[in-house]
Amino acid sequence: MLDDARTLPVLGPVLSALRVVVLTARALLVLPWGIHRYRRTGITPGYAYQAMIWLFCLTSGRSSDMISRAIARRRPKRDFGRRQGVLGDVEGGRGESLVAQLRRDGYVVFPGALPSAAVDRLAAFAQVTPAIVRPTAEEGGIKRLATARRELFDASSPLTVRYDYSPGELLANADVQALLGDPSLLHVAQEYLGSEPLADVLSMWWHTGFHCQPDADAAQLFHFDMDRVKWLKIFIYLTDVTPANGPHYFVRGSHRTGGIPADILRRGYVRVSDEEVAARYAAEDVLEFSAPRGSIILEDTRGLHKGGVVTGAPRLILQLQFSNSLFGTNYAPARLGEILDPGLAAMVDRVPSVYAQYRPQ
Repeated sequence: MLDDARTLPVLGPVLSALRVVVLTARALLVLPWGIHRYRRTGITPGYAYQAMIWLFCLTSGRSSDMISRAIARRRPKRDFGRRQGVLGDVEGGRGESLVAQLRRDGYVVFPGALPSAAVDRLAAFAQVTPAIVRPTAEEGGIKRLATARRELFDASSPLTVRYDYSPGELLANADVQALLGDPSLLHVAQEYLGSEPLADVLSMWWHTGFHCQPDADAAQLFHFDMDRVKWLKIFIYLTDVTPANGPHYFVRGSHRTGGIPADILRRGYVRVSDEEVAARYAAEDVLEFSAPRGSIILEDTRGLHKGGVVTGAPRLILQLQFSNSLFGTNYAPARLGEILDPGLAAMVDRVPSVYAQYRPQ
C-alpha cells in the first residue's frame, strides 16, 4: 500500500503539470477556431480570448509575436501621405529612431507636444460633459459606490477615484478627431505594429485623490494589458502631472518577449505589487512620467505599468490606441458620426479600413 504522506507531495506537482498540459492543448485547439469565428462575425468568442491570454502567459509573449507576424502578412502597411503631425515630422531617420526606441524601451515621451489651445479645449470639454463615476472598491473602510452613474466632475468634492468619459462623446469632439487622423501618430503606430493600424480603445478619465490607497479597478497597481494581439497606446496629459498628481509608471523593457518573469505570468492576468516589481527590476527601469500638460506618451502597455495614487490636484488624461487586429476584448460599439476635423475626413477617405471599429462598412 502506498504511503499517502509520501505520495501526496509528489502528486501535487504532477497534477499541476498535467493541468498545464491540458489547458495548453485546449488553448491550441480552440484559438484557431475562435480566430475563424472572429473573421466571420467580427466578434471574438470568450474562449478564444482566454486562450490567447493563456498562451501569452505560458510562452512569455512568443505566441502573440507569432500571431502578429501572421496578421502582418494579411494586413499590409498603408500610405498615409505626409508624415507631419503632432509628433513633428516623422519622415526618414527620425521616425526610424522613434520606432527603434519603442521596440527597445517600450515607450517614447514628447513633452508638451499637443498645442496649448487643443489642451484647453479638451479640458473644457471634460468640465461640461458628464462622466461615468466608476465604483470604487471597498478597502480600508472606504464605502463602495453601489452602481456606476454619470455626473459632472467637481474637483472640490470627488465622488470616486476615477471618472470616465464615453467613447461616443469623445468621437464627436473635433480635437479627438484630429488626433485620430494625425499622420505622425498613424505612421509611428504602423511602423511599430508592422501592419496597418486600426483605431481602437478610445478613452478619457480623471484620477482623483478620493482616497490614498492604490485602487486596482482604477489601474493603480502594476499590470500588463492584453486586450489585443499587439497595440500601441497613446497617453496625452491634459493637466500638469507631478509626483503628487498620480503620474503614469512604466517598467522599461518589460514589454519585450520574456520581459515579465515567468513566475509572475504563471499567475495569469493579475495585478503585481510595487514590492514585486522592485525585487525583479532595477530601480532605474521603473519610470515615473511626470510631465507638463500636452505631453504625449507612446507606450506598449504589454509591459508592466500603472497610474500613481493622486495626493494633489486631479489628473486628466486622454488615451488613443492603434492595434494590428480587433481580435480580443469585445467593447461596446461607439460610432463616428459627423466628422468635424478635415484631417480626419481626408484620412477616412484615404484609408477607411483604419477606422472600421468606428465606421463599420
